[in-house]
Amino acid sequence: MKNEPGKACYLPQIIEEYKGNPLIEALPPIYSSYEAAKLLTVDPGYNEGEREFDAQYRFHCIGRLFRYFQPLDTHIDIEQRISRAIRQGYISKNPITPDYAARLAQGAVAIREKSDLNAVYSMNSTASGFTVIGMSGVGKTTAMEKVLSLYPQQILHTQYKGEPLFLTQLVWAKIDCPFDGSLKGLCLSFFAYVDRILGTSYSKKFSSDRMTVDAALPRMAQIATTHCLGLLVIDEIQHLSQAKSGGSDKMLNFFVTLVNTIGVPVVLIGTTKAMSVLQSEFRQARRGSGQGDLLWDRMKNDLSWEIMLRAMWKNQWTRNQTPLTAELKDILYDESQGIIDIAVKLYAMAQMKAIADGTETITAQTIKEVAAEKLRLVKPMLEALRSGNMKKLLMYEDIKPINVEDYLAAQSGRIAGGDIPLGQNEILSLEEQAVLKLLEMDISSKVARSAVKKAIGKSVSGQPLAAVVKKAFKIALNMETEKNPTDIDEQDDDLRKAAGESPYENLKKSGFIAESADEF
Repeated sequence: MKNEPGKACYLPQIIEEYKGNPLIEALPPIYSSYEAAKLLTVDPGYNEGEREFDAQYRFHCIGRLFRYFQPLDTHIDIEQRISRAIRQGYISKNPITPDYAARLAQGAVAIREKSDLNAVYSMNSTASGFTVIGMSGVGKTTAMEKVLSLYPQQILHTQYKGEPLFLTQLVWAKIDCPFDGSLKGLCLSFFAYVDRILGTSYSKKFSSDRMTVDAALPRMAQIATTHCLGLLVIDEIQHLSQAKSGGSDKMLNFFVTLVNTIGVPVVLIGTTKAMSVLQSEFRQARRGSGQGDLLWDRMKNDLSWEIMLRAMWKNQWTRNQTPLTAELKDILYDESQGIIDIAVKLYAMAQMKAIADGTETITAQTIKEVAAEKLRLVKPMLEALRSGNMKKLLMYEDIKPINVEDYLAAQSGRIAGGDIPLGQNEILSLEEQAVLKLLEMDISSKVARSAVKKAIGKSVSGQPLAAVVKKAFKIALNMETEKNPTDIDEQDDDLRKAAGESPYENLKKSGFIAESADEF
């Protein structure tokens, strides 16, 4: 389905070679590291009061963890690489220069006459691509999609500096490498992708059984030039190793053609399985690794790991809030081996388990039990990572995906208290909403829940939320003031117990006053 393009808004440029180029001026500003981190951060939302919800509602809240995104140094690196790649690629593709229209016309003739397209686009390319290689689960695809989302995918140009300019700019395109490594399949995927974004009909024109790879390649190149494609991202390039004889060579040659001849930067993303192909073929290309390869390893148990965990840890829906300790940090790292995808899912499933069994507390044992239950399929891979044995690591191509939905379904059936009758859905929904409102008014959770129950009573049919909150708030205020200060229960650490004939000695004996040596 076609997406409506945004209208071009041209920004002044500081860098000289970027000035006077509508394709570059229509892009968002060049972000600093701080600005990029702020834009990339995704906080799905968390409210302290949600921990008071009943279990079935909290299970829904836990799903927000999978939308959570905390940018790290690698993400900022990718954002800056993409920023440079798109702009550098556009330097030699200025649509207001005289040779732009000439190249389009010559390209159309070359396709029609089946002549050499390279001769048409014999220009000094400024494009520079790169590769991102790492094991599954470290966040390659997610990071790329987050960075690309900072750029509009298509921009409509109608007028530039008082002169008409009718052009729809395709800033970026992201497709997956066909599973069989077929170059023709890649071209067909590209046609379909452009059709879906721009509302064109290239698939209908070019997707015939008689279409050969040699015929499809120049058409793909011409489309990229016609729509001023700024960046082509090709994911899952490990499928190249599955290609038929000669398939990988042809596809890699095509990548080089896009980068060197047509001027489109190409970003390749794949797992470590693609390393052998890239090292033997693509790195020989003049511009194949223009910005250097990015080898994305799993996270180390260092400050970055702690920053990531602390940002994630605040999203906690168990009744008892568990602080992030050094033990929990280390346990989560050991069980996930620094793979972000596994770490996030382990944290989510640990909360599900704690809620379902009624303990309502995340412990090291909970994380270990969840890992033992759910990571059985990936245990050999994790053991290989834990051992650091390269021979063992080569036995496993990727980390298998973990299905959280199956685990959630299993834990949902274990919710303490059993199933809730259908007729009570409306009551519970109203009760939870009212409790949340009182918590926002600084009413303690215990008092809020009791007050709401009294306010709702036995029948709430048609009772509006505002009325329940108002009534419950009055009840809560009475409950807060009814308690006599003299009747307050003494706690084990009650200071009044330390009073006596020698208050100082009693306080010191009780541990409230430290020895001078202990202070230092």
